[in-house]
Amino acid sequence: MPEKSAAKRLFICDPVCALPFGHNVPAMRNFQKFLGPFFSEVILLGCKDLPMDIADENMIVGRFEYCYDDVMPLSIDRLDAFPATHHEKTKAAHQDLVAIIADYAIGGDDVICYPSVDFYALLALAENADRLVACGSPTIMLRLIGVMENAGAQIFAHHEAVVIALIQRLRDVGLSLKIAAETPRYAEYLATNLDCEVSVAANIETREQVPIQVKDRFDVICPGSARYDKGFLQLLDVFTQVRLRDPELKIRMTTQILPDRDLKHQLSYLTKLYAIPGVSLLPSKVSARQMMTMYDDADLVLLPYASDVYAQRGSAVFIEAICVGRPVIAYDGCAFVDQIRYFGGGEICQSAQEMAALIIEQSKVSPKIRYAKARQARDRFMRDLVASYRDWVL
Repeated sequence: MPEKSAAKRLFICDPVCALPFGHNVPAMRNFQKFLGPFFSEVILLGCKDLPMDIADENMIVGRFEYCYDDVMPLSIDRLDAFPATHHEKTKAAHQDLVAIIADYAIGGDDVICYPSVDFYALLALAENADRLVACGSPTIMLRLIGVMENAGAQIFAHHEAVVIALIQRLRDVGLSLKIAAETPRYAEYLATNLDCEVSVAANIETREQVPIQVKDRFDVICPGSARYDKGFLQLLDVFTQVRLRDPELKIRMTTQILPDRDLKHQLSYLTKLYAIPGVSLLPSKVSARQMMTMYDDADLVLLPYASDVYAQRGSAVFIEAICVGRPVIAYDGCAFVDQIRYFGGGEICQSAQEMAALIIEQSKVSPKIRYAKARQARDRFMRDLVASYRDWVL
């Protein structure tokens, strides 16, 4: 482990860390674990709306207004309304950053890190670029995953260009800027458009590989809150074809369903999915413990994600799967498919029919061989993960 710097504080900031489930809270802690050894002190700053018990348990200080309730509703009661207009969101993000700079006396020895920078946080940084220089030019670490940095920028006709321009503003004033992207493909895009070095920093995951159970059935899972862009509407075709080829029900399939706001439009589809023998449906939101049980029981993970939406994006589910030692099957075209190929984390297909055929094929591979392949993939991934984050920090 590296020696801690006596001079540097690390501020890990996630204005979207507001929900007790999902990837944000674990990501904050994983960043603390991975990057903390390089610093004398680590301070976690999340959303003001993160439930107090979760915030206290994870030592996250609520400092940010939530600016995305219109696109990702929190469904909570508040005394005052969420920032709703672009002006309100811009003002809230600006005030949050200015207050943090003042309250923590941010200086040149400090590092401000955004594990998944969002648009309004990026806008606030750009608007306060001169203020950051005036307080000593702290180092700014930005990790982009192709999601939240675009969420608020959609109001602009060329939102990708707006994101690039905001980052360029930080570079133009001479701030020390360290940029990383979740996938090699996205890193190449950013590096080309910014004309600078961009690191690759996959989602941090530290789970140990778990044994593959020896049993009479073969369990296939689609974990994570199902969405249209994650291929939920592909599953009926895939599961039906698997069932036709496996009438003995050796292969069992489990998926989470759409969030309520989307599910109400797909009740007929849901009924058909539920009617397939050997298919189990779980709510769109499950606890961390339930999610781990899914991985423990699983033999294979499906990622039928939309290649246009995920053209530059990674998959946290894939990272979870490779770390716990479960192979995946994904559609070609997604950016994280490059990583699946590189690390040997699973199989790639072109269609629902091909995905079903690969499920049948995988079900015939012995647990011993699957475990050995998964161990090799995990080892390669972890070595690359540790090295990439060390290089990004240093």
